[in-house]
Amino acid sequence: MVSIESSKINGILEREESRYVAERPKSQALFERGKKSLLGGVPMTWMNVWPGAFPIFVKEGKGTYLTDVDGHRYLDLCLGDTGSMFGYSQTAVFEAIKDQLPKGMAHMLPTEDSIWVGEELKRRFKLPYWQIAMTATDANRFAIKVAREVTRRKLVLVYNGCYHGSLDETLVAIFEGITINNPYNMGPLFDSPEQMTRVIEFNDIDALEKALSPQDIACVLAEPAMTDVGIILPDPGYHAALRDLTRRFGTMLIIDETHCLCGGPAGLTGEWGLEPDMLVLGKAIAAGFPAAVFGFNQEIGDKLNARIPWQNFFGFGGTLSGNATAVAAIKATLEHVITQSNYDKMIPLAQHLAEGIGKIIKDADLPWYVARLGCRVEFRFRATPPKNGAEALEEDASNEVDLLVDGLTGPLEKLIHIYLANRGILLSPYHDMALISPETTSDDVDYYIKTLAECVNELIA
Repeated sequence: MVSIESSKINGILEREESRYVAERPKSQALFERGKKSLLGGVPMTWMNVWPGAFPIFVKEGKGTYLTDVDGHRYLDLCLGDTGSMFGYSQTAVFEAIKDQLPKGMAHMLPTEDSIWVGEELKRRFKLPYWQIAMTATDANRFAIKVAREVTRRKLVLVYNGCYHGSLDETLVAIFEGITINNPYNMGPLFDSPEQMTRVIEFNDIDALEKALSPQDIACVLAEPAMTDVGIILPDPGYHAALRDLTRRFGTMLIIDETHCLCGGPAGLTGEWGLEPDMLVLGKAIAAGFPAAVFGFNQEIGDKLNARIPWQNFFGFGGTLSGNATAVAAIKATLEHVITQSNYDKMIPLAQHLAEGIGKIIKDADLPWYVARLGCRVEFRFRATPPKNGAEALEEDASNEVDLLVDGLTGPLEKLIHIYLANRGILLSPYHDMALISPETTSDDVDYYIKTLAECVNELIA
């Protein structure tokens, strides 16, 4: 296996960082101006996770391309970290929003569109009852509340390395066998996060049974495949065991498809025939417009419907939840965008991309691997895919290219991102994830493969 010298990485990185700054004077000026009124110079602090001395300021997004204020055009393979995974300004969604705006953006009253949305979600995801929220964080929070209400238990179980939004219950981790608050979470929290959460490793059936057997856990909140620390696929039979054990011990199973809608028009729940008690979808469900949905089974629906008066279930929803504009966007997205015909375009291109990256890795004899989940493709700086969060998060102290810097990314990952950005390609800032949208072309994929190969060849030269 080829070992890349850290001096080579740092030398190229320094060159690319200088180029990045020199070519984006307007973005830099806006960033400096923003520091005077916006925390960190940006409206949402995660926008500073992007590589470079400052984030790119966007002028517009069309299809799968962004144009920045300095006039640079980028093939965007991040696509809002799945928020716009079907491309920017989808015509059908834009027209639905534009049609609704003059009629009132939010009334705190239902529209006919909401009935269509509920019926389509029921048909597609096989759960009878649905509610509409503004974000997946909200939807997960409300789903946990429902689980606690129905089971009369308080604890939540999640997987090490998971991400389900900015919920204290899920911003936890395992460190040296102890459950800890995620060090990047904010504010005074429980002295012991085990007061609210149990954390286990993905794919460990014995640990799952041990955690559930005391029958004090309200719900398991899980992605069908883990995504935040890289794509981690379930072992054969794991989901069957997860469903069996949660039913046996009276624990609700919440499947969070927010990042897994890349798998198909009914997510991995549809592709793999999963049977959750509750299902959450966010980000992409309205093609980038702020919205999320969550559904629950007949038993839960019956118990909630028996709660009198239902409208006084405080802490469930919010004033803007289910607003008319979001509902119109969801309807258009489900009807015209999240379709089998679009996935029939996206997944073969993603397969082509994965094969192209795999060839780069093989030809360079690098200890990396490539993974694909539907139309989502990524590569990681280790020889074999991890089976759980601990394996994905562990640092190899002997491998200088994989050391964490500033709690975010190592120098090699920073270099690849900024190298690509300087050549008009954007990857997700959190990892090397690329999304293929219906707007992405084979030429786009080939350009990314070609540019990544040039970067790797320079590194190993």
